[in-house]
Amino acid sequence: MFVQLTCAIVDADAANRQELASFLARFGIPVVAQLNGPDGLPSLLGKPEAPQLVIVNLDPNAAAALRAVGSLPRQYPGVSFFMMSQVLDANLLMDAMHLGVKEFIPLPMSEEKFTAAIERVSQSNGAGKKARVVHVVPTVGGCGSTTIACNVAASLAKLGKTVLVDMDLMRGGVASYFDTRPRFTIADVMEAADKLDKTLLDNALAIHAASGVAVLARPDLPEDTQRVTGPGVSRLLSLLGRLFDFVVVDSAMSIDPIYAATISAADVNLLTMQLNVPSAKNAERFVGAMRRMGVEASKIKIVVNRYVKKGNDIEPEEVERALGLKIAWTVPNDFKTAIAAINFGEPVVIRAPRTEMSTSLIALAHGLSGRPGKAAAA
Repeated sequence: MFVQLTCAIVDADAANRQELASFLARFGIPVVAQLNGPDGLPSLLGKPEAPQLVIVNLDPNAAAALRAVGSLPRQYPGVSFFMMSQVLDANLLMDAMHLGVKEFIPLPMSEEKFTAAIERVSQSNGAGKKARVVHVVPTVGGCGSTTIACNVAASLAKLGKTVLVDMDLMRGGVASYFDTRPRFTIADVMEAADKLDKTLLDNALAIHAASGVAVLARPDLPEDTQRVTGPGVSRLLSLLGRLFDFVVVDSAMSIDPIYAATISAADVNLLTMQLNVPSAKNAERFVGAMRRMGVEASKIKIVVNRYVKKGNDIEPEEVERALGLKIAWTVPNDFKTAIAAINFGEPVVIRAPRTEMSTSLIALAHGLSGRPGKAAAA
């Protein structure tokens, strides 16, 4: 069962409260209450839908604020209390631990340590599930990247709960590929800002009946793409990671902040290319950009689509030398089957499961699943 971690913030400074709420939203953690002091905590924690996390900024009078919190951590053992302060006094720390405080966060806050503390609390509350994120990127238009993404998603859906996000915001065709007509799009989800939660997503996602894939479509109107933001995408991926086993993103080749957030969040960045010069040159440029962003080579995989054994513009070995990466997979050319599936509104792996193309795509998905048994079988 999905469990969403919720939080209350206690801080005398309204700007601090809002900044912390925005930070927590990146983890898909909604803030249900912002208090300027601890006096309102007892009534809040006594409610049936009480937050599982309470973060208290003890400053400016750390000792007095800690006394005001008093026995609440012991009284509500199911709630994790975080205390924050610029005061690094041994007696204060010991008093906090004695009261049952889960974490003491020194200020100014270390983002890395705070993130680790949040993850520990998420795990202990059953909200720490993290999906495997597969980010599919085209190197040129028309290289079949959307076909790869949709069929990988449909194949992964047989292994676990899978969502497919259309991040090709201007030209994306994921909804059409699955013949779905979503009521809401990724732009509508962005509008939710800090209120993004499971209920909202359930309403925004369209479910493809034959495959079970949940689809989050691109914006209907070109101007609505401006509503999609980097922080919003980070929040979205964080929440989807707690809801699903696999998140597949059909993307665009860009290092704009919107896409940089996805590149960083991905377990695998899957570059889709064809064996021709324009595709190879773009792949080389983008691989270089990702390396400069600090993306590990193990998180970059090259897939050659529409592969034929003879008649390519360039040889696979030339591509591998230029990129400094091995080609991870090849999908055989079967344009007739692929276009028929697109026109019918159903993935190839469902419409024509016995074709060589489907066999290859299913094996690719198993290899991307991160599950040793499935990868070995593939």
